[in-house]
Amino acid sequence: MSSPTTADRAVGATRLAVLTAGRRAQRLAAGDRGARVIARFERSAYLCAPDGQLACIGGETLGLGPLNAVVGTDDFTAARLAVGDRVVLDVSDTVPWRPRPFAIPTAEGLRRAVASLDGATATVPPRGLAQTAGSDPINARARRGLDVLTTSIAAPGDELPGEVTALLGLGPGLTPAGDDALGGAMIALRAFGRPKAADWLASHVLPLAVALTSSISLAHLEAAADGEGAAALHDTLGALAAGDTAAATEGLRRLDRIGHSSGWDALAGAAAALKGLG
Repeated sequence: MSSPTTADRAVGATRLAVLTAGRRAQRLAAGDRGARVIARFERSAYLCAPDGQLACIGGETLGLGPLNAVVGTDDFTAARLAVGDRVVLDVSDTVPWRPRPFAIPTAEGLRRAVASLDGATATVPPRGLAQTAGSDPINARARRGLDVLTTSIAAPGDELPGEVTALLGLGPGLTPAGDDALGGAMIALRAFGRPKAADWLASHVLPLAVALTSSISLAHLEAAADGEGAAALHDTLGALAAGDTAAATEGLRRLDRIGHSSGWDALAGAAAALKGLG
């Protein structure tokens, strides 16, 4: 991959060739419009296009997902991006990423999926909202919300209970733990063939999220409402659907590397949704 050129710098933009990108990152890159860096971290940066669309750019350790645009690690390092910089993403040779669908299990298969998750967490100790013990007040509040979410999915009403909406914006970080959990629930519902349940949850969550969480977390929730999240979560759900504890265990190891506990938080929401379906 080529590093940013002098010509690119001269017109005030850094051009980066994208190796792999999710649907939303490709949408941002369409038309060669460019986007501004709105948040910068050691191994990634968030971009915002003039129309408000967001994408996350990083080197080859970034991982795959709907908002992610993966570039060469050396290119990303050499770009030395800072907040306010303008970036143009070259997707002419990009390989698109989409979640891999899997066979939707029967009711008995759903029970096996939950059992496989229990087996996998015996090998990979859970963190974040996936922990069922501890006295952390945020986790305790979130666990109450997830328990109510399970009940609500099993018997949905006209309104989403307050304990569930209280998950929005709950917790510190770029994407609060409560948001990650709600996103994981929507992803699991679509992946396991329950689009009406996913639409029901999204119809309550997204309007509230506009005011209750950050623009970056909202973008992830919008992608989740479409059924897309981190590739590691999709692969873990596929392994659970197949009752493959070994593959699920490997999926948990990958989720463990996402954010402070974002991977685990999303899985906690997915597990709450699956229990509601069972």
